[in-house]
Amino acid sequence: MLLHILPGSRANFEEFANFLFTNNYNVLNIDERGHGESEAWPGEIGSWQEFTPADYDKMIYDVEAAAQWLTNRIPETELAIIGGSIGANLALLYGAKSQPKIVVAMSPGLNYKGIKTEIASRNFRKNLLLIASKDDNYSFESCERLFDISVAAKKEFIKYEDAGHGTRMFNSEPELKQRILDFLSQNF
Repeated sequence: MLLHILPGSRANFEEFANFLFTNNYNVLNIDERGHGESEAWPGEIGSWQEFTPADYDKMIYDVEAAAQWLTNRIPETELAIIGGSIGANLALLYGAKSQPKIVVAMSPGLNYKGIKTEIASRNFRKNLLLIASKDDNYSFESCERLFDISVAAKKEFIKYEDAGHGTRMFNSEPELKQRILDFLSQNF
């Protein structure tokens, strides 16, 4: 399952989703609430720009609903959650609660819009891949902290110098797609 950056939509992961699919992975690429084609509130038009902190907190329900839909549709699913920026924070939060097989967090922060990750990092026990670039100082320092406190069975931190933030790293570091695929292949 893919969780995009803020502001963004599932289009941020479209090329990577196709890459995963061609490498024999089922992919669910969603628009988080208030982004892309997703409603901000049930039955209402709106945008993430109008969100209160409580609205951001509810984004985890979208992740849970998408994961439930996927596991209902394909019962033997082993889940990997891959997120960028706020999507990375959501992936870590979901990971701590539900323990999917793999969490990949691209440019997470310790706190994006009230979605905090330190406790999540301490509670996720499976396989964790953190990715950040030094030019994105907040995310890079957040990844260092999250890596240090992580109790994941297997954890890795991919570090770049000048790659940007979240899914934008795919543009500046084309091999990143393969590196994520390698982590998935080694841990499924």
